[in-house]
Amino acid sequence: MLRHSLAWEKEQKDPTKKLDYLTFALVRTGICVMLQNDKFEYEYVANVPQQWSITDNVPPSDQAMFGEALGKRLEAEKANLLETGESCEFEWTTRSGSTFHFSIELVFDRENGREIFTAVKDLTKERQRENVLRTLLKEVSHRSKNLLAMVQSVAFQTARHSDNLDRFIDRFRGRIQAISNSQDAITQNDWQGSSAMALVERQKSLFSQSVQQLIQFDGQDTILTPNATMHLGLALHELISNAKNHGNFLVENKAISICFEQHPHDDRANEVTFVWREEANDKKSARDAEKHFGSVVLERIVPAAVSGNAETENGIDGFTYKLTFPANA
Repeated sequence: MLRHSLAWEKEQKDPTKKLDYLTFALVRTGICVMLQNDKFEYEYVANVPQQWSITDNVPPSDQAMFGEALGKRLEAEKANLLETGESCEFEWTTRSGSTFHFSIELVFDRENGREIFTAVKDLTKERQRENVLRTLLKEVSHRSKNLLAMVQSVAFQTARHSDNLDRFIDRFRGRIQAISNSQDAITQNDWQGSSAMALVERQKSLFSQSVQQLIQFDGQDTILTPNATMHLGLALHELISNAKNHGNFLVENKAISICFEQHPHDDRANEVTFVWREEANDKKSARDAEKHFGSVVLERIVPAAVSGNAETENGIDGFTYKLTFPANA
């Protein structure tokens, strides 16, 4: 056999050991190699994939090892190879979903003349990674479109409810930062969403320390879907902004309670309840009753986005916002 220019070996090395090392290398790389003469008789087979096998004490053949369909394909390709000299490559997917790459070409032995060399490489994991990547790219594209639509809607509604440019810029910047923080929570969890506590902490961080220290998390640290994370993040921003601008919790140093609860043992097993509670003093309600974009977000946009139901109570006892939505929203 002709020596390859990239091969070197010590003289008089035990050929059995050399074969063992080469077979070990094939196993580690997941490659199967096979050699046949020009009469299609097998001379060497190493590292046959587990999907196929060689029968003991029976000379191997393509159909015996690989089954009728693949065996006939290999026989036809090898016959064409001997006739034309043209190498062949193709992929084959098994019924179990595994994918293999076959490479068939002529090699020449000084003593025996033409021989058929076949290499088989398992591409299953590589194809699975490609499929996952394609799915992720589609998901990123879908989420990007949704995010752009959300930003466009926020920009329009903010402008609609702003008296001047400075007020628009201030409100729009805050809402975009809230959306950005929610997006960060999603991406840092491999697009799996966010925990409720982590989302609350991220949205609190956009406000002063005096505001942050009066907002208390209670209840369960529920895991939220990416969609719920995005829209609840915006809702939390609006609630904190409205409490800061229209409420009295800062003046009276009263805490705001944020509670998440999931219902695993009753007829609401697939629901999450989010409750925001501000206490008021006995002289005035917790909030100005005037409708603004924050109210639109809390009462219409967010509930619709998470297929939920929102309720608000604004009276002398305080302000409460309650949102109930499916856990998989």
